[in-house]
Amino acid sequence: MYMENNAKSEVAQRYVDILTNAGFKAVFGDVANKDAVMMIINEFLPENRKVEHIDYLPTNYQGPVLSLNKEHQYDFMCRDSSGALFIVEMQCYTEKSWFQRCVSYASRAYDRQSRKGDNYDVSPVYLIGLMGVPINHPDKDFWKDRYVSEYTFREKTTGDLLAETIFIIFAELAGFDKTLEVCVTAQDRMLFVLKNLGKLKGRPKWLQDDVYECIFRACEISAFTEEKRIEYETEMNDEKRLNGMMRAKLEEGIEQGLEKGREEGRSEGLQQGRSEERTDMVLKMYSKGMSAEDISALLDIPLAEINIVLTSA
Repeated sequence: MYMENNAKSEVAQRYVDILTNAGFKAVFGDVANKDAVMMIINEFLPENRKVEHIDYLPTNYQGPVLSLNKEHQYDFMCRDSSGALFIVEMQCYTEKSWFQRCVSYASRAYDRQSRKGDNYDVSPVYLIGLMGVPINHPDKDFWKDRYVSEYTFREKTTGDLLAETIFIIFAELAGFDKTLEVCVTAQDRMLFVLKNLGKLKGRPKWLQDDVYECIFRACEISAFTEEKRIEYETEMNDEKRLNGMMRAKLEEGIEQGLEKGREEGRSEGLQQGRSEERTDMVLKMYSKGMSAEDISALLDIPLAEINIVLTSA
């Protein structure tokens, strides 16, 4: 019965969720979706830097900056007709050094252009992060209703930009909770689409413009070739199994932590008994969009104890 219900749920999903590994790959990894990819990228670029054509680049790069022997892999990389590089990363779990990793990725892409001689007149690099988890901004009040942040090299006092070098831009989907009816800007509508596409049953009337056609077409599962659909479904099933294993390990770990706390007479048994691995699992569940209340209900664990994991890691 469970498998039948699950199958019906799969059939009911019309569009991929870009904030899953399988969904991201289905959209960004298919060269036929160039128009959709360019539209997404352009929405978060400065007005003076818009792309009209892109060439896909390999995502496996040998890193010349931090380690000559360490290979790293971007989620997506392309180059436009001017030579500028664009990296898109999808992040759906909390990572302590996420910003530093983005700096490393962008720096490597920038530096590898200047391997020959002393020529430092190289093309800029833009890294766009689609964030399924919140960013820990120091000034939380300022960023309460702002969802796109940009980081680059500027003069501290004047804000002057001497040259286009490295830009890191985060589209913060985790905190975006606007309904489509109140999305008045193109950027708001794009944020809504990226966050909610996997849950939509069709194109809402506010998104009937031709400009969105390419995105909905790129994400529609029924439009996939048989080979692509099988690959997508296989990867989604693997992803779900992994998430299920994480949840099972989390339940086991929490119970072990509680039991240890009981045995030692500690009211903080959950916090003191859990391991670093279990902490990461809690944060990953939270990053998938589950609230502390939902996690508490799913695992049948008191909310206060779940909050310990989320606030003390």
